[in-house]
Amino acid sequence: MNEQELKDALQFYYDNFDEIGVSVYAILRDKENPVKLDIESDALGGLKTLFLDSVQKTVLDNDELNILNLSTSDDRVNAIYLYDVDVPDELSCINRVISTDNLPLMNIADTTLSDVQALLIEIGNNENQVVLYKTMAPINIYGRASFFLKKSKTRLTQIDDEFLRVSPNFQLMKVNDNLFVLDLKSLEKNFGFHEVIKREATLGVTAIETMLLVENTEVLHELIDDVKYARKFTKVVKSSPVIKARIPNQNIINFCKAFPRLIGKIRFNQNEDKILLDTKVSKDLFIKVLMDDFLTSELTKYHYESVAKDSVDEDSNETKEN
Repeated sequence: MNEQELKDALQFYYDNFDEIGVSVYAILRDKENPVKLDIESDALGGLKTLFLDSVQKTVLDNDELNILNLSTSDDRVNAIYLYDVDVPDELSCINRVISTDNLPLMNIADTTLSDVQALLIEIGNNENQVVLYKTMAPINIYGRASFFLKKSKTRLTQIDDEFLRVSPNFQLMKVNDNLFVLDLKSLEKNFGFHEVIKREATLGVTAIETMLLVENTEVLHELIDDVKYARKFTKVVKSSPVIKARIPNQNIINFCKAFPRLIGKIRFNQNEDKILLDTKVSKDLFIKVLMDDFLTSELTKYHYESVAKDSVDEDSNETKEN
């Protein structure tokens, strides 16, 4: 699903605003299945407006929006990520609220709001649904231990019970069987994502070992426990232009010896037929080499480092064919 397809899918909910409904579910601490919240109709209408306004600001009105595969994510601004790796069990609740209409109501009398870890906001009708996943930080849950006052006509009155503060931000969005990540940092900290990405990253390190290019590949295995590097190795196995193009090892070594940003920072074994990764800098730069992040302008011959690269080769081929 590309940017325009996502916007077209979401436009349905604005074109049919008055005809669609909203349901809110809670993910409780130590509970596998979500429970439905019994919310008065006026408040439900306010939540529908709140979150659809947030979706519009985040997606529909964002003219610079980029959709990237999660496995090949980079540090672009205005990017959301299409989930294209194994979905952790912790996120199976999203599919559950779509496929099941009779989830139990949360027992307000026996449940403390401090047990609410996340909210699932389902908006739509029988044919079309969008589900937003919103984590609930402790600072948004107010318990009986504190003392709160609210305005009531001409005076302040006490709030006697627990209450939630619901802000419009959300971390994940499910649209037409596509799961999108809007907050990458939140994903890395939660949902068992690290174990999923570590499995993918192991495939990336294996692909590098198969090249017989690195003298000491054991140092790459040591990096997999770091989620930052695990994501990079996942990106390598999924979309490294250097690996896909089967660039000869000697060409890669010659490039490392000649490109200004790399000279002296990536070292080699005694025979100079393999790369030696003996510093943090060399490991970072080597991954960038595999992702073809170091470029030279055909026009100016200036050297650049670029993470975001949109291929024009396909466009060129289409032009030739036409």
